Amino acid sequence: MALNKGKQFEAKFKQDFLNSFPKGTVSIDRLYDSVSGFKAISNISDFIGFIKPNIFYLECKSHKGASFPLSNLTQYDKLVGKVGIPGVRTGVILWLEDKDRVDYIPISTITKLKENDIKSINPEKLLAAGYRIISIPSVKKRVYMDSDYSILTTLEEGE
Repeated sequence: MALNKGKQFEAKFKQDFLNSFPKGTVSIDRLYDSVSGFKAISNISDFIGFIKPNIFYLECKSHKGASFPLSNLTQYDKLVGKVGIPGVRTGVILWLEDKDRVDYIPISTITKLKENDIKSINPEKLLAAGYRIISIPSVKKRVYMDSDYSILTTLEEGE
């Protein structure tokens, strides 16, 4: 059975993440994804990465259209639990297929969106409104983006 675009994006993300840093200086692990259908079993994120001195909990999402519904981020409660721990960076890597863009959205930004009763992530509108969203430098290839995730090393505490 062929992988869906979301799973292929996750594989591409992992490859690009590793290629964004000198060999031997970065680690990234894909957490096992239970496909058994048990809703009670879920991981904190898709990936756990390390770039000295920070650990990253990263959830990958791909979506068609101009905005990503926050209701599709079922890992929010687990991810928000990591906010405030020194050296921990927690967020969502979002690929909007139709917009040919990849962004990093800190969980702290998603918390602000929820507090303001905003139901979806539209990076262009949210950037214009002053929300913290980090555009990942990317170049479109045939289907997927070649992305440089080295910008993640500039994240501040709480992002």
